[in-house]
Amino acid sequence: MGQVAVDFGTCNTVIARFNEATQQAETIEIPEITRPYVWQGRPGDTKHVVHVTPSLIHYSPTATLIGNQVSARGLAEHPDTFRWMKRAIAQHNTRVRNTPYGFKNAAQAGDDFLSTLLKWAGDRISFEHDEFTFTAPVEAFEDFQDWLLRVTESLGIRRVRLQDEPTACVFGYMGMARRNDRFVVFDFGGGTLDVSAVRLELEPGQDPKAVQLGAAGEELGGVDIDRWLLEDFCERHRLNGTARQELETYILRQAEEAKIRLSNPSEEDATISVVNKYGAAPRVHSTAYTARCPACAPGTARPRKDTGDACLGCILLRQGFAQRVRETVDRALENAAVRTQMRRADVTRVLVTGGTSLAPPVRRLLVEMFGERVFQDRPFEAVVRGACQGVVTPHLCHDYSILVYNRETKQNEFRLLFEKGTEYPTPPEAVRRWVKGTHNGETRLGLKIFEVSQLKRRDLGDGVVGPGGVLRVGVGVATQNQHVYLNEDNPTFIIADPPINRERDQQRFLCSFRVDGNRRLLVTALDNLRGVVLLEDHPVVRL
Repeated sequence: MGQVAVDFGTCNTVIARFNEATQQAETIEIPEITRPYVWQGRPGDTKHVVHVTPSLIHYSPTATLIGNQVSARGLAEHPDTFRWMKRAIAQHNTRVRNTPYGFKNAAQAGDDFLSTLLKWAGDRISFEHDEFTFTAPVEAFEDFQDWLLRVTESLGIRRVRLQDEPTACVFGYMGMARRNDRFVVFDFGGGTLDVSAVRLELEPGQDPKAVQLGAAGEELGGVDIDRWLLEDFCERHRLNGTARQELETYILRQAEEAKIRLSNPSEEDATISVVNKYGAAPRVHSTAYTARCPACAPGTARPRKDTGDACLGCILLRQGFAQRVRETVDRALENAAVRTQMRRADVTRVLVTGGTSLAPPVRRLLVEMFGERVFQDRPFEAVVRGACQGVVTPHLCHDYSILVYNRETKQNEFRLLFEKGTEYPTPPEAVRRWVKGTHNGETRLGLKIFEVSQLKRRDLGDGVVGPGGVLRVGVGVATQNQHVYLNEDNPTFIIADPPINRERDQQRFLCSFRVDGNRRLLVTALDNLRGVVLLEDHPVVRL
């Protein structure tokens, strides 16, 4: 039995297998599908090669293409190509597109992509005998994790586990770990920025254990930087209307390539250049972008010019990029401080992962915040390396709450059941709560369970009324966190017989909650009025 890890990313996906002979995790190369990503930390450093698969799938009338098959043929922006699927799935984006194989949404395209990719790797991995670890962002909601499990089930993978990306990253960098080290994991990929404070426990005679102390996220990624470069280029050259519409996808692809080139420390600039045929006469629009300039180095963006050179650092400053990154890091550390009193000065090392973290403005910002504690020598494979070899103690990756009615304030409010980091299975009767009726005569009291996210989202306008169980406006709870209703389609009710009398039944229904080894939330409900057990270890929802 071998160890296989799969890191499904917004822009790139990496598969690794643990080599018993070398005791190293090795990324898997698949001819035509993967492409070698060569990078180095600083000029003169050793160049590293990682085999990555572009997270692309193209549906043509005759075949389905994935990865480098798509990009090599110039089909990345084709209407029948899906990209950025992970971000869309995490955002509960259910919009469908008509393809030669029927209507597809991001989740279905992602399923096809992962299934096809793993089948292409079939000569290196075994669905029947290997143990697979799939990684997921710490803020991935339960439906995203369920989606991953459905993909593995459809492939017939017999041994599978899920691991959060920050913990996997710590294990990927584990060679430098010491007992009770405290890390900040800075994961900046194509779709999101996730920051986690993690402690690695190394007890003599025991397997190492990663414990998450605090986390925060922001919907900010490499795709946003690509878009900012696109907007800057179009504004400089006054591209709008038909010209912009026709050239936008081509400019966006060049913007992504420019960002990647500027992330190479040996490159000084990258040029975006297009031929505009939509006017009185063809024109060439060209702008060279540098990684930084004398103006943005001290933190001030220079005014935008219509033509000539431009600066990536200035563009990010104008977008408030540094402030958003700092706020995300601060929120993660604040959450850790509330839970464990961990402070910024307690951080031993900052472990960096995700391709967008190689952008020079990101590197500079991390050094400004943490100095020499920043380690960035495994940005592409740290997660799959750790997932291949890390020993994980099962723990909950989110807070979970129950919605209750407060008679004193006459408002709904969330009451915590289990906090993030709780190890499971939990002891019997780990949490006990009184469940009360809201009005006289009630005969059914619902148990409404919510998963809590601290991910900062820029626009929840669609999410609060969208699919996937996202908290509906009608619940009426003021909160800065996002709450996802887990058991809306499968509610659990306590039957009140006789019906509720609010004065009599203040302490009538006592519910005990625990989490079993399969991460199921179980409830036992006692009716003290009648002295009977109404529910015993009844499964409410899988957390």
